[in-house]
Amino acid sequence: MLTPGRPTQQSSAGVAGRDSSGRGDGSSPDPGAPDRSAAERDPDFDFSLPLPAAYYDSVHDDYYDDYDEYDYGPTWRERIRGWLGRGLVRLGWVGLAAVLAFGSAGMVAATSHSPALGQRPELTWGADQTLAVKLDGAVRDLVLLSDDVTELGVQTRSVLSNLTQVNQVGVTAAQGDGNTALAAIDKRTADLRQRLDCGPWTDAKITQMIETYSSDAITRYRNVCLALDSVGPLDDDWASLVGGSSETMKVAQDIADHDNSGKDALQLATAGRYPEALAKLAGADKPLSEATAIASQLSLVADLSTLTTWLARTKGFDDSLRVLWQSLIDSKGRVTSAVTAALKGVNDAKALLPTDNSALQVSLFELASRLTADGISIETARGQLSTAVNALTGGTVTGS
Repeated sequence: MLTPGRPTQQSSAGVAGRDSSGRGDGSSPDPGAPDRSAAERDPDFDFSLPLPAAYYDSVHDDYYDDYDEYDYGPTWRERIRGWLGRGLVRLGWVGLAAVLAFGSAGMVAATSHSPALGQRPELTWGADQTLAVKLDGAVRDLVLLSDDVTELGVQTRSVLSNLTQVNQVGVTAAQGDGNTALAAIDKRTADLRQRLDCGPWTDAKITQMIETYSSDAITRYRNVCLALDSVGPLDDDWASLVGGSSETMKVAQDIADHDNSGKDALQLATAGRYPEALAKLAGADKPLSEATAIASQLSLVADLSTLTTWLARTKGFDDSLRVLWQSLIDSKGRVTSAVTAALKGVNDAKALLPTDNSALQVSLFELASRLTADGISIETARGQLSTAVNALTGGTVTGS
């Protein structure tokens, strides 16, 4: 029987390990031996002659006894191994593609960080440096501004101290020095606001700044602006303090003017010059009325009970003197029942008045105490600015 791929004729002597009859000697052919063509084995053999069938049977029975069943294709095990191998190769390519994809995504993410996150300082370095120079100059001016506010605080305490001492000269001097300090504060603040362009810190502004500056630069910028905002209430506080202290001194001056006129009137009355005494006493009515009006207005926002009571009793005493002196004029200096009743009224009114200036001191203290809130507000602003400047400079930078 013919086998595909095998020679049609072979010499019996051309098969290694076989005898002349074509039977093998039981040994297997050498797999490493080179395959020789029929011409090399027997050059004189005639390949055109057919061989007997018995020869093919003997060759099939003997020569192929050492081989397994002829393989026409891979076995099922080999096919499974092939499938697994191809699957693993495809899986490897998919994994490699995934790694490359994640790597590319990471590169894109690395180059698309928002500057405000602080992860890409090189993207904001230039803008941060420019802003830093601007803020450094602003911080130096804030140091000078803090000095001005400190001076304003000193003058605030001086005003309050001189008020309690009824020192008009001291109050006026402190007000003048405070006005000078406040003018410097306003000028420096206006200049800083123009240079920094702080404005309201809205979400839109912060979002816009994030595109240009790092988070640290934005934080420092905002802290500088907040420090500048701390001086905002100073104008109103100082104006209130100056106005209040001026009113207080006005009341004190009115009382002093009244007392001086009253003393002169008493001297005239003692000399029996009652018409002149009444005229002089009338001159004391004006400052007393002005002091009473101021106290009545201020009493709506502060406790001035001592002052208002003292002013009311002073007016009562003046009125009793006016009745007495007029009675003496009417009686032509004689003691009548009307004069006696008027004299009793004077004594009763006088008994209600203090014997010294303690009531005046208390009254002025009441007036000054309502200004304490203004002084506290000014001191609060000074403290806030000082703290902010120390935080921005570490307490080592001075103005220049």
